Amino acid sequence: MVGVVLAGVFSLSCFGQDPAAPACVTDLESLFLFLLENDTGARDQLARLGQKHFEDALAHAKSEAARISGPAGCTPVINNYLREWRRGHLGVDDIKPPSAAPAQTQPTADAVARRRRNAPELEILSEKTLYLRLKNFEPYNREPLLALLKTHRKDFQRHPNWIIDLRGNGGGSDSSYQPLLPWLLADETVDASAAILATPANIDAWGRMCALYAPGDAECQKSINEGIERMRKAAPGTFVAMDDGGPFSYSRVKPLEPRRPSRVAVLIDGGCGSSCEEFALAVRQSFTVKLIGQPTFGSLDHSNLRPHDLPSGMRRLWYATTRSTRLPGFRVDVSGVQPDIYLPLEPGAEAKAEEVQRVRSWLERGSLQRNLRR
Repeated sequence: MVGVVLAGVFSLSCFGQDPAAPACVTDLESLFLFLLENDTGARDQLARLGQKHFEDALAHAKSEAARISGPAGCTPVINNYLREWRRGHLGVDDIKPPSAAPAQTQPTADAVARRRRNAPELEILSEKTLYLRLKNFEPYNREPLLALLKTHRKDFQRHPNWIIDLRGNGGGSDSSYQPLLPWLLADETVDASAAILATPANIDAWGRMCALYAPGDAECQKSINEGIERMRKAAPGTFVAMDDGGPFSYSRVKPLEPRRPSRVAVLIDGGCGSSCEEFALAVRQSFTVKLIGQPTFGSLDHSNLRPHDLPSGMRRLWYATTRSTRLPGFRVDVSGVQPDIYLPLEPGAEAKAEEVQRVRSWLERGSLQRNLRR
């Protein structure tokens, strides 16, 4: 019935002069039904915002597509349309043609430089307080974090106050922050699981994941195969648990670090998303940790992105195939993870540095007010 209603609304009335426009519109028109059938957040958004919202969004996107110049101009148009569905964990990128050059087995010079810029940073602020900056949780940052914790182990042990700065951390992989948990989580934590939406397209998309993202990675393939097998045993269109642990699990980190910080302030803001939000939800369960700053981005309820090539063959959709078992009772995507202590976002180039000093003052002197003697 949905397809009948949309047929008249989504028909293309005119194309722009650029030959890339028809393919762009075709890709746009393919998204609505595909998302409703396969993306874990699409039906909820349709129910919440109404069909007219998406009809208007698509009509606007098609108008923009008619004016693009070249195939590359289409991707931003589609991504703007997809943001009407969800701000994060949903998007398209261009499919690069196969290269005649041999495949890179080592990171390029630019990639190495980028990794160095984004590596974990440690700064000793005083005899009591240290500052740990974590710019992202990409998989490549797990080993640098482990090395930092090992090399500066005595510094981490003898400073009772920690500031962990997650501002602008767009996430990556949960495994990247695991080395920190023995320092922060002395007590039992409650962890939400996720459920996979079982559909033929999602089975296919999971099957392609390792070849695209981690070719030759046996652990990746093992994890993917487990998810595929669960989907195959489920009725199409239903949700199936990702593991046998139940919707919520209760666990303790073992072994714990013997000398842990007594006060930890985790700085968050609207740039903290995905795995960064997962970290924030985990560590806030510790009696020694407080989240300080502004609400996070809100991109966690729907995850495990998988690929789907659009009809043009020029663009690839990345969409969510799992949803958190926190739903519907505890949504993160709507308003982000809320801080325990809210600090308004201040203007000016020095605001971020000042925020660190205010938090240091709070840890050492019990006050977040400005202009206190440092």
